[in-house]
Amino acid sequence: MADGKIKLRKLTGTPEWLFPWRDRQTPLFPKLLAFAFVGAAFTLLLSLKVRVAEFEKSVPRRASVIYLRDDAQGRALTLRAQEGGPFPSRFKPENWEGFAKLEAAGMDATRFQVSPYLPQLQDLPLANQLHSVKLAAKGESFFPKRRLPKTTTPDLAKLQLAPSLYPLSGITSEMLPRSLPPFTAAIDSAMSSASWRFLLRLNSEGSVSECVSLEKGGETGAAELETWLQKIQFQPDHEKSSRWISLGVGFINQPTDGTDAR
Repeated sequence: MADGKIKLRKLTGTPEWLFPWRDRQTPLFPKLLAFAFVGAAFTLLLSLKVRVAEFEKSVPRRASVIYLRDDAQGRALTLRAQEGGPFPSRFKPENWEGFAKLEAAGMDATRFQVSPYLPQLQDLPLANQLHSVKLAAKGESFFPKRRLPKTTTPDLAKLQLAPSLYPLSGITSEMLPRSLPPFTAAIDSAMSSASWRFLLRLNSEGSVSECVSLEKGGETGAAELETWLQKIQFQPDHEKSSRWISLGVGFINQPTDGTDAR
């Protein structure tokens, strides 16, 4: 074992046909050389490009041209070539000689023709239907006299001032109550000539929950008007728990008795 090689020896009684499959005495350099040679050959074969050219048929490019003159023989040959060629021409009615007459006949048949108007004359009646107009004489007025309407002066003793409502916002004239409670407080000239505006909060039943004066809240008569407004019953609105409206209050003369009295 001085050279570092292992020598396999056959055991005693081993048949002759048995031999070691792994020969460890074979050097490594020939194997590497063979592997390098095969790899180089394979790389060379991969780098080769084989160009396969297709076979081209050489067909000569030729064409023939026939020139036809504009005469009877040329037109006949042209018509024959169009009818016998691979692309036959389609029939065009406008090129037909009788197409213009046929079109005119069709238009005349479909055209609306208005019959001529022939008025019929009638004889006038023999009696004279015209009457002479009577003219006005000189100095006599032609237009009727104007009748002045009769006016009656109201009896002020039977009238008294009463507050009335007019809408400002949140309510219309149709939604105002038809009947109002009586106003028992005294009304003086300053109170009746002032411009009163109030902000009201109504509940779902239409009753006044809160009343606020928007103008001249500290003047005489503001508290009486607020108390009077809280007695008014408006139209109910069950969809809203509360709503705000603004009203104006004015004073008008109303009869104390009769059908128009409140």
